[in-house]
Amino acid sequence: MNNNISKNILIAQQSYKSKEYLKAYSLYKNIYKQNQLPDILFLLADIALIALKKNKIKLKLISNLIDIGLKNHNKTKFSKELIYLKLKLLREFSHFDEFNKLYNSIEPEQQKYIFTEFEYLHYLIETEQYDYAEKLLSEIKSKDSDFLKIIDNFFIDKLFFEEIINKRLDIKHDTTFYKQRISTEFNYTVVVVGNPEIFEKEILTFIKSLKKTSTKYLLSILIYDANNYQIKLINKLIENLKIENSCIYFENSKTLNLDQNETKAYYTARRYILANDLMEKYSKTTFVFDADYIINKNLNDYVRLKSDIDISLIIKESFRYIHLTISAGQTMFNCTENSKIFLNFYKKYIYYILIYKKVSWHIDQIVMYTAFIISKRFYNGKIINNLNQNNFKNKDSFFYHTFHGKYIM
Repeated sequence: MNNNISKNILIAQQSYKSKEYLKAYSLYKNIYKQNQLPDILFLLADIALIALKKNKIKLKLISNLIDIGLKNHNKTKFSKELIYLKLKLLREFSHFDEFNKLYNSIEPEQQKYIFTEFEYLHYLIETEQYDYAEKLLSEIKSKDSDFLKIIDNFFIDKLFFEEIINKRLDIKHDTTFYKQRISTEFNYTVVVVGNPEIFEKEILTFIKSLKKTSTKYLLSILIYDANNYQIKLINKLIENLKIENSCIYFENSKTLNLDQNETKAYYTARRYILANDLMEKYSKTTFVFDADYIINKNLNDYVRLKSDIDISLIIKESFRYIHLTISAGQTMFNCTENSKIFLNFYKKYIYYILIYKKVSWHIDQIVMYTAFIISKRFYNGKIINNLNQNNFKNKDSFFYHTFHGKYIM
């Protein structure tokens, strides 16, 4: 490879890392036209998968790139990546018949390729072939690879689920301050968690949107690692908003003995543990929100409209993986037996990981996905996707994710 090609590839790689996908795509496209390097087609298809919206144009463009690669570079080491990418594309668009046909047509060596195995695992789960998925997951976990660390905390079998549910697991949190005010009847609880910086930048805006739009709620806020001055200031700000029903918890994370990243990951998961405790205490429908959400309409109406389900959550349409399929950004749990099982398992499993394993980023979503599958597989949980109620462009949405202020209207 000459120096000029190497230089152009480095520039394209840097654009990709910087998420300048259009620039990266253009650079890689020119490199392929001039040099016909087979691995460039894989990179072009990968960028298109990430950058383009899910539509027919995306499907056709990526399919064409993969087909060109398989035609011109078949029986090379890059054909493995291209076949894996085609499976990934078909799964994203839920073309499950085509996925199954392609998977069964490839060589056993390709089927054992780790990325292909993962795609097939996801396919089995999404088509609810859980027995086969459980067997394949066990086979994948038996392999020795750093890449497999992401599934260390993921499982779908009932035996381990019941082991967790029946364990005596508890973590004592260092509550430095607690304040409760309940002056009216409420139909549901709203949970949000963050540190003092998140409170100032996001939670305060979230509370204001909730107060402006909604009725008959108990607002539950948990703030971690606030100093005495911040505790007084946050309490004063909440007091000034005159919320009828609220409870605020302040916690010190030092007793958990976590590093900075682990603390952030744990408190991202902590809100669902609090949701479990509040449901046990009040037996009310419970909402959990990321701090950077905006409430657009009365949540009391949402509770009424969704009274016949167990759980309403976000199931992603693309990039569905073990750590990304279920978004933990917003969920509603009606006070049903299935919701209680879901939340109780979530709490105990997070505690189990905290005590016996290692807390990592995305742990909240991995445990959510595990609980989601267990609920559907063994308890016939009535769980709906509320993705259509999370659209900032839709004025009829009950709430929307601002992505840290990007989509505030």
